[in-house]
Amino acid sequence: MSLIENKNLLTLWIFKKNDENRIIGSIGFSNMVWGVFLSCYLGYKLDKDEINQGYMTEAIKKGIDIVFSEYGLHRIEANIIPRNKRSLKVTEKLGFYNEGTAYKYLKINGIWEDHIHMVLLNDKV
Repeated sequence: MSLIENKNLLTLWIFKKNDENRIIGSIGFSNMVWGVFLSCYLGYKLDKDEINQGYMTEAIKKGIDIVFSEYGLHRIEANIIPRNKRSLKVTEKLGFYNEGTAYKYLKINGIWEDHIHMVLLNDKV
């Protein structure tokens, strides 16, 4: 993995294990809010040929460690379309919990889509 960071965004690039020159995905911890909130949003994507190989779970886990330990954030939020079962499974494996549904949350390809609001809290902050 490689990272690019600034005060409001941390991006991690995911490389293929047997070909470190090939980027196969990325993770973004964005919209970091400091002060009393200490929160960010999580977004991620992975090449379709690399799904179900553990890359995303491993990479997000590393990102969570950075955001919680080094940045001192309290809350990570991920909003997932309900039909994206794989994405929901990844967040659940990592300890995120469902805070409810945000109806017509994002406009994707011209359609307002509901999203499940998944949250992970840092108990050490």
